[in-house]
Parts: sequence; C-alpha cells; structure tokens
Amino acid sequence: MKRAFWRSFAGYNAVLLSVGAVALLTIVSAAFVYSGRAQREAGDALKAARVDRLVLEVISDLVDAETAQRGFIITRTASYLAPYETTLAEFERHVAELRLRAGEIDEGRAIPEAAIDELVTLGRRKMELVKTNLAEVEAGHLDETRVVIASDQGKLIMDAVRGKGAAVREIASAHRIRSAERMREASATLTTLISLGVAMIVVLAVGAAAFIRRHMRDLEAARRDLIEANEDLEQRVGERTRGVLRANEELQRYAYIVSHDLRAPLVNIMGFTAELETATATLRAFVDRHGGDRSDPVVAQAHIAAEEDVPEALGFIRTSMTRMDGLINEILKLSRAGRRLLEPESLDTRDLVEGCVAAIRQRFDEVEAEVTIEGQLPTIVSDRAGLEQIFTNLLDNEAKYLVVGRPGRIVVRGRIERADAIFEVEDNGRGVAEADRERIFELFRRAGPQDRPGEGIGLAHTRAMARRLGGDVTVSSDGANGTMFRVVVAKDLALRIRRGET
Repeated sequence: MKRAFWRSFAGYNAVLLSVGAVALLTIVSAAFVYSGRAQREAGDALKAARVDRLVLEVISDLVDAETAQRGFIITRTASYLAPYETTLAEFERHVAELRLRAGEIDEGRAIPEAAIDELVTLGRRKMELVKTNLAEVEAGHLDETRVVIASDQGKLIMDAVRGKGAAVREIASAHRIRSAERMREASATLTTLISLGVAMIVVLAVGAAAFIRRHMRDLEAARRDLIEANEDLEQRVGERTRGVLRANEELQRYAYIVSHDLRAPLVNIMGFTAELETATATLRAFVDRHGGDRSDPVVAQAHIAAEEDVPEALGFIRTSMTRMDGLINEILKLSRAGRRLLEPESLDTRDLVEGCVAAIRQRFDEVEAEVTIEGQLPTIVSDRAGLEQIFTNLLDNEAKYLVVGRPGRIVVRGRIERADAIFEVEDNGRGVAEADRERIFELFRRAGPQDRPGEGIGLAHTRAMARRLGGDVTVSSDGANGTMFRVVVAKDLALRIRRGET
C-alpha cells in the first residue's frame, strides 16, 4: 500500500511537472520569438524615422545655402560665405548617411534607390547653381546673376527637391507606421503570452497545492493505518515472543529435569558396573586357581568369559556411560546457560579474545596452529561469559578440524555496522560442505568424517548464546579450503534489554 501510494504520488507529480514544463517552455519560446519580432519592428521604425529626418536635413542644407547666397548678393559681406561652406560639407555628410539609412530599411527594398538618387541629383544641382551664382557675384557680374535668380531656376529646383523629398518621406513614414503597428501587435501578443504564463504558473501552483494537500491527507491516513498496523504487529510479536520465551523456559526446565533424572539411573549403572568389575576380578582369580583342565571345552569357555568377554562387555558399558555422562553434563550446561541472567558490561573484545586464546593455548600448540587477531577489535557492551563461551567454542572447533600436514592458521577480525558488532573467525582447515552448513548448528548433529571427538553440542550452544546476545552465528566455506564463522551480536546489549528486544 505504501509503495503504491508513493508510486501514485510520484506519477502524478511527474505528469503535473511535465505538463507545466512543456506549457511554460512553449510560452517562453513564443515570448522570445515575439520579443525579437517587436525589437526588429522597433528598429525598422527607428530607421524609417532617421530617413525622414535626413531628408529634412538635406532640404534644410539647400535652404541654408540659398539663404547664404541671397545675403552675400545683397550685402556683399564675406561673412555670409562661411555658413555656405559649412552647409556644403553638411550636405554631403547628410547625403551619405541618407543613402546608408535608406538601404537599411527592409534590406533596401522599402525605399527605391532611384528615388534617393534623384533627390541627391537635384540637391547637387541646387548646390552647383548657388556656387555658380556666388562666383558670378564675386567676379562682378551682378546683372547676370540677377537674371539667373529672376529666372526662377533655383526655385524650380527647390520645388523638385521638396517634391522628391516628400515622396521619400511618405515611403519612410508608411514603413514606420507599418513597423510600429507590427511592433504593437508583437507587444500585445507578448503581453498575452506573459499573462498566459503567469496564469499557467498560478494554475500549476494552485493545482500542485491542491494535489499535495490531497496526498498529505492520504499520507496522514496511511500513517495512521501504519501506526495501527505497527501497534497490532508489536502486540502480536510481543505475545508470540512471550510464548516463545515461555516455551524456551519450559524446554530448558524440561532439559534440566530430564538430565537430572537421567543422572540418577546412570549413577546406579556406574555403581553396579564397578561392582561387576570387582566381581569379574574375583571370578577371574577363582577360575585361574580352580579352573581345571583347559582342554575341557566348558572350562575353556569359562576362562574366555572371565578373561575376555566379561571385561570387554564391561569396558563397552563404561565407555557408553562415560559418553552418556558427558552428554548429560553438556545438556545441563546448555540448560543453565539458557537460564542464566545476562550481565551487560563494557568489553574490550580484543582482550577478551586474547584471554580465550590463552585459555586453550595447549590445543593450538598440539596442532601447531597460529592464531592472529587482525586489526583493532571493537569495544562493545555485552555479556562477558556469553562472549567467552562463543569465542572459546569457535576457536576450539576450528583447531579441532585443521588439516594434518597443512600449517594451521586462524584469524579473528571484527567491526561495527550500525547497531551490531560483527566478528569473523576464519581458518584454513578442511571446511564444511554446503549441505552441512546449517546442520552443524543442530543439537547432537555433526558433519563430515566422524574422526574427531565431540558430541555435536558446541556449535548449537554457540548459536543459542549468540541469539541471546542479540545476533546470530552463520558459516561460509568452499568445503575444502577453510571455514569462516560470522558472529553477530548487539553492539549495546544493555540497550536491547531495556527495549525488550532480547
């Protein structure tokens, strides 16, 4: 349910974000397009306005030249010639700029180049006429100059210039109006797109808020369901745990009772066996002294019974009793260990492992095995006696199953992972077959060739103790080149006990 909820939430979010992203990307792209178009149209309108201004500048230059001419003719004052010279230079500059700006409008297609040429030609004719008149006046040909002026030639040229200038201005003005109109359209479209973008953002924000609110309600409902499920699960787990603990206590009590009750008849058997051994010695002495002729089959059979059969049978009985006594002792030890109260304390596990190695050093010396503690083992809070039993059992087991003729090597290492302490006890012995990796932890079960002493209790006791300490014991092996036992215990056993987790 929880996974489906988050998949739904993520799916809706992805769809919402995708739609919003596509819509906003489209709006932004269109905004860029129309913004660029508005900028281009504004540029074209500005260029058309410049052409209009330059046409007026050209006409103004011609008017200024004609004014300077009249002033000089009337007053014969040379100061009127200075404005003429300035106007002549400005005229050429304005003409050059006019050609340049006219060619920029719509790549030169808006204003015909011929119209600009005609305007410039008329302007230059006017300038040439003014220049000629001024030269005639300076030469003293005043009458001839008056005749030229009276002929209205200059006026006709100026009228033509104004007509051509008006035509060019009309073209530029029309282009400017069209560009301004297109600019307004692009700006209006851009404004609409921006408004749509804002509206889309508002819609997405409102939709996202509503969607998140709905999912928060669903999440809160799921959280309440999860809390109820956890409480129910904790209750059931608690009940089952208490049931398991009760069953375990009963099993341990039963094992203790059975072991105690088995010991009584075993002691009796051992006592009677001792009496039989004494009686057998007496019987043997009697047979030796009064046995008669050994050639007699009955006498020979009596000698064999007293000297061989009965002692051998009693030896088998005593060996079986010794083994049974060992099994009962192990069961009692296992029962007492399961009922013993754990005593968590801070432990330097390196010192603890070194103590376990020292306790069974003779075993390692017998098999010529080297034990190495690799790196720094962690400090944890756990039960000292329990950990000593775990490491002693594992180290003894690995020393027991080393390969004859192969230098024995046992390595112990450890680390902390979150709330657990993990230890590895590895050897280069004969290994454990895959089929036996769980069987060796079962009570009274052993794996591989039965050529080493043991009752099949040590590893079962080791796993039981590791589980009491908040962890477990597992084994890995390739079946031929060594074994590694992995021991996991709680890093802080006292905390686990307070929480009721072990």
